[in-house]
Amino acid sequence: MSFSINQHINDDVLVLEMSGKILSDGDLDTAKTILDKINNWRIIIDLSNLTHSNSSGIAFMVKTLTRARVNNGDVAMVKPSAQLAKLFEITKMHEVFSIYDSLEEAKNHFNK
Repeated sequence: MSFSINQHINDDVLVLEMSGKILSDGDLDTAKTILDKINNWRIIIDLSNLTHSNSSGIAFMVKTLTRARVNNGDVAMVKPSAQLAKLFEITKMHEVFSIYDSLEEAKNHFNK
């Protein structure tokens, strides 16, 4: 399964739905294009259908968070698989990102 990304607005929050596997930097070309066009830096990355990520995917997520914070926004993540949750724990990403079990919980992150 190859990587894909879809975007939509949900209650004034941009939701980026990632699916498949991130195996190379080239898999993220579409994601990078989306990021370059963002005006709303309140972002939820939905990981519920992402089954694998290499270091390129982690780097993309960190860059997204950095750009969001520079633009007075933030990033929350939703539903990483057990494999991704383990990767986040090993890389200490769970200490950097706000990670939630549901889209509603993630949206509430922006209402604090």
